Amino acid sequence: MNPFEARSTNDNTLIVTFDDVGAGWEQWILVSSDRHWDSVHSDRTMQKRHLEEALERNALIVDLGDLFDAMQGRHDRRGNKSSVRPEHQRSDYFSALVESAVDWFSPYAKNILMLGTGNHETAVMKNNEINLTWHLGRQLNALHGGGIHLGNYSGWVRFHFRANGRKYWPSIVTHYHHGSGGSSPVTKGVIQTNRRATYLPDANVVLSGHIHQTWLMPIERERVNAGGAVFMDTQMHVSVPSYKRASRREGWEVEKGMAPSGKGAIWWRLYYFGGEVRSEFTWAQ
Repeated sequence: MNPFEARSTNDNTLIVTFDDVGAGWEQWILVSSDRHWDSVHSDRTMQKRHLEEALERNALIVDLGDLFDAMQGRHDRRGNKSSVRPEHQRSDYFSALVESAVDWFSPYAKNILMLGTGNHETAVMKNNEINLTWHLGRQLNALHGGGIHLGNYSGWVRFHFRANGRKYWPSIVTHYHHGSGGSSPVTKGVIQTNRRATYLPDANVVLSGHIHQTWLMPIERERVNAGGAVFMDTQMHVSVPSYKRASRREGWEVEKGMAPSGKGAIWWRLYYFGGEVRSEFTWAQ
């Protein structure tokens, strides 16, 4: 990957600064959410393929939460013992989740830029007083000397770009939110974009997960700079899918009549062109 500096502010905003940005420069980012990695219904083969591609592309990895499914604890009414993987069938269930996740994600630790928190992790914190994301990130950092940023349920990442440590190109301001509510069978959650655009005027890119849907929604904006010049820009809303797909024959999703959703993640390519750094998004499936 390209050399970069990363730091956190008091508000836990992640500031990432790339240097030597110019003609031919590009940086890939694998944006994932809702891996539900420990579920028997999570596609680990696809996850492994995408993570290996991330290594090949020298990509950074940003995860928006629910890396853990973690529904088989004693206090979780959603639990189903048939959904527990053999290696997690221990009395110290949550310790087993963290230990096996550390082993599984270790080959990719140096590429992981951020681990966010989802509703499955916050449910574990509420009912069992353990932060699975914190333990995973801290252990990966300790083992591999990495700089994994421990994000929140919602937060900001600012990508800065400069040439030779002096001249700065326009930054890309990114807001992430694990997600909320359900996925409407008609709108697929796209209606949220107009709501978010209203209260996130500073964001160039808005990332979210949770609803297991895949879509890109650009919103064109008319703006004016400090000198009074009017210009147009685009705020890109990205819904990141899941790696989990439950049975279509039985279970909660079937009983609720939910439609199947796509699996995978999002590839985000940053590249320099025409005096600025631009974004390109594709569905990793």
